Amino acid sequence: MMMVAGTTIGAGMLVMPINSAEVGFTATIIELIIFFGLMLLPALVVVESSQFAPRGSTVAGIMRLEFGNIGFFVANIMFYVFVYSLVCAYISGLSSIFAEILGVPEKWHNLFIALTVIPLGLIVIFTSRFADLVNRLFFYIMILAFLVLVAFSIPNLKAEYLASAPVSTKAVVNSIPITFLAFGFHIIIPALSDYLDRNSRDLKIAIIGGLAIPLVVFIIWIAMVHGQASQEQLIQFTKEGKSVNIASLIADDQAEQRTLGIAVTIFSISSLLTSFIGVALALITTLKETFAKKLPQKANYVIPSAESQSEEVIYEDTDRIETYLNRWYLFLLAFVIPTFVVIFTPAAFIFFLKLAAIIFTLQNLVMPAIALIKMRVKRKYLYEEYPNAYRLCLNNFGLGVLALVLFVLCLM
Repeated sequence: MMMVAGTTIGAGMLVMPINSAEVGFTATIIELIIFFGLMLLPALVVVESSQFAPRGSTVAGIMRLEFGNIGFFVANIMFYVFVYSLVCAYISGLSSIFAEILGVPEKWHNLFIALTVIPLGLIVIFTSRFADLVNRLFFYIMILAFLVLVAFSIPNLKAEYLASAPVSTKAVVNSIPITFLAFGFHIIIPALSDYLDRNSRDLKIAIIGGLAIPLVVFIIWIAMVHGQASQEQLIQFTKEGKSVNIASLIADDQAEQRTLGIAVTIFSISSLLTSFIGVALALITTLKETFAKKLPQKANYVIPSAESQSEEVIYEDTDRIETYLNRWYLFLLAFVIPTFVVIFTPAAFIFFLKLAAIIFTLQNLVMPAIALIKMRVKRKYLYEEYPNAYRLCLNNFGLGVLALVLFVLCLM
């Protein structure tokens, strides 16, 4: 649950005040509630479609099981564009905040970005368990900072600021991709499935509970920001585009306000870091699969033991995907490319988030729904041989409608 919540409460949340500046408080809350419900369904689609896949499989691996090497190749290309975009955004956001705190001179920013990547990469390169422990630690720090932020913000809230309305219909439409992406954690589901030993009951609890926490946090966060800054101030801050750290906008030099600024900064760092961990783990898992010594055949699903009467899926060690890459090659492939991209791409944070939103919808939401429809139709024996398998309440027609709706959202 904490992995889902930590991954979701991240860069998308930090950019919400910027993204919602022209939309206003009420319209943004309505968007959040709608997308919360909408994003639960494709998450459960991935849970169902991944339960028979070999350990270590990703969304691309699931596509390979149904559509062969072509499906695997297309899904992998889309995934790499998406996840590298997110890693670039997180590195850009974290390095800019750290540089601002430490007062790093402009001429040393490029070197500072490279140095920032080293400890970030080391967090996720060893084991998923260690990354999860670090993720939990910073998640709790993030919650503590958030509580301080709320406590110091409530006396400053102004009702007239919260009454702001959208400046135009176009502003609402333009805000949809990033608001939609704010609930995007779906790339970690296969890795989370491995971590929970394919127990669909625990997965559902982790996903639903893990996504409900961000919804509440998002609503409070938007209220705290929109309640302390006028719509005109938010729009001006957005146009300047200097930083994703909104502390400078809602805090001044008074003692209480300095505490508020520190809380906002700690919250920003923690939320970016927890999201970075989740996305980086998904990237490393996919790199292992791409450079695997042996991939499963197109129809090589893994069927749980017929003797198992629980929802837990039992896998043997032979089901794990072995890779040619050691940890240091994985580190280089995962983080060197984003480092160079961030160094040579000014204002990378917003640009890469918007690009990631489009790719994310296609690769992690639309394609798994299509693959699941095909699996249900052509591989009924999987459910017959394992009657305890998880099955989403939507029928195939409903899955088709869901895929269409998500595709339309992707094009907005």
